[in-house]
Amino acid sequence: MITVESLTRRYAGFTAVDNVSFTALPGRVTGFLGPNGAGKSTTMRVMVGLTVATSGTATINGERFADLPNPGLEVGVLLDASAQHAGRTGREILTIAADTMGLPRRRVDEMLELVSLTPTEAKRRVRNYSSACVSDWASAPPCSGAPGC
Repeated sequence: MITVESLTRRYAGFTAVDNVSFTALPGRVTGFLGPNGAGKSTTMRVMVGLTVATSGTATINGERFADLPNPGLEVGVLLDASAQHAGRTGREILTIAADTMGLPRRRVDEMLELVSLTPTEAKRRVRNYSSACVSDWASAPPCSGAPGC
């Protein structure tokens, strides 16, 4: 479960996130909707320890992201679908994710199947994926560690 309580993030007089609270239940995909500048990415960055909150808390299963022993097994996050290394193949990126989390290599094939990426497509460099393929494939790395995904 992801719990955000009274989360605020300010930057030099600008408030990016203002007193946000919510709970995301286990086994559910949760998305943030809102206009540019609403604080969606900042909130996610705070949740996964990339940005420090000015005040408030964000926890995953009752712990700060930084305190989780293997965070990729608890939560997956996609901040930017185009942030993958363009020179690597989809299979390489998923293999690195699996190795980092200590997952068996068969998980790579499971994730490729889940996002409907064919073996031929998985061998292509990410820079050569169509925008539709990137958006389909991009959910695979964050979900790699989730057993129910």
